[in-house]
Amino acid sequence: MNFPETGQPPRLLERWHRFWAQLQAENIPRLTAYFLGVLLLGAPAIYFAERGTNDQFKNLEDGLWWSVVTLTTIGYGDKYPITHTGRALAFVVVLVGIGLVGTVTGKIASALVDRKIKEGRGLTDAHDLKGHVVILGWKTDMGLFVQDLLTAHPELGPGKLVLVNQAGDLVNEELRGRFPGLVYIHGDSIDPAVQQRAGVAHASRVLVLADEAGDRSDQEVDARTVMAVMNLENLAPDVYTYAEVLDRKFIEHLRLARCDEIILSREYGRFMLVNASVSAGLSQVLHDLLNIADPHGMATVPIPAGFVGKTFAELAAHFKAAGGDLLIGVLENTGQSLAIKRQALRAAQKTENVATLLENLRGVKDLVSNKPVLNPPDGYLIPEHARGIIIGRRRGGAA
Repeated sequence: MNFPETGQPPRLLERWHRFWAQLQAENIPRLTAYFLGVLLLGAPAIYFAERGTNDQFKNLEDGLWWSVVTLTTIGYGDKYPITHTGRALAFVVVLVGIGLVGTVTGKIASALVDRKIKEGRGLTDAHDLKGHVVILGWKTDMGLFVQDLLTAHPELGPGKLVLVNQAGDLVNEELRGRFPGLVYIHGDSIDPAVQQRAGVAHASRVLVLADEAGDRSDQEVDARTVMAVMNLENLAPDVYTYAEVLDRKFIEHLRLARCDEIILSREYGRFMLVNASVSAGLSQVLHDLLNIADPHGMATVPIPAGFVGKTFAELAAHFKAAGGDLLIGVLENTGQSLAIKRQALRAAQKTENVATLLENLRGVKDLVSNKPVLNPPDGYLIPEHARGIIIGRRRGGAA
């Protein structure tokens, strides 16, 4: 499974507005103003109250130091007032300092606890993330799925994998305990507002699962998958989207929704069972080819730019010599389908012949994303936007 990188950087101005709104909600600007006001008023006040009587306060800098130490309730004791006026002022500053420090400490503790509760309940958002992976939906073996995904893509560090589902707090909290940095967002995966909370517009790719969290029929599950993809294409048309469906009849709906890659998980299982009955041992062969932990498995890898337009035989010889990989085919039209079709459309229009133009436009319309060409003839020419299909000594799934 190739994971092309897309996504837009988050808008710094929006992030700043959100951060400032949070500060205002907690009255942090007002508390900061109170602190600075008392600090700046207390420094000259203690200096003038103690000047000429107390050698500890020789200038305004001594007054500012005392004001900081007293207001923050640190109390080093290196400077202290000895006049009645100075002591009365110190009493006020100490009381204000205790109140301010207690309030700020309480707000910080409250914010941390509130954030922890929201994270556990999936009430946070991923607006500040970019280049992350979003998984919409739930599977009963979600732990194994996440583990294999992180094994295949070690670049998905903390904060780079976002789960969106309605499976509940307990099971998601267990996953977050097993995989530190996992982001959980509670909500209906087909809801555009929930998808926005997951930061899909800034994600590198989105995977829509055949959701097993609810008691729904297969048809309803697939219908929800199509709805999720349609909303994704409206919110993030340039993000690479994968979708898992159970019934083949929903494929056309997903293609119309511009889904980049469609996974027929149940059909693949049926194929393995049938082929195992025909060819002894084939199930083990397929298992090893698809096993993400097997370094000799099957994968798609980038094709060096210098081999575009060259023959399949030349490319096969290159892979064999470079890493001992066996090239068994080429995957055409890989990448974000909308971007590929836009480029193909621009290329198709570069002609003045109307008949040729119409033929080119029909070709663009019939363009199939991720089209496998297995065991092509040696003279097959390598096209643009293609990846090599290998059985190799290295995994090449991420690009």
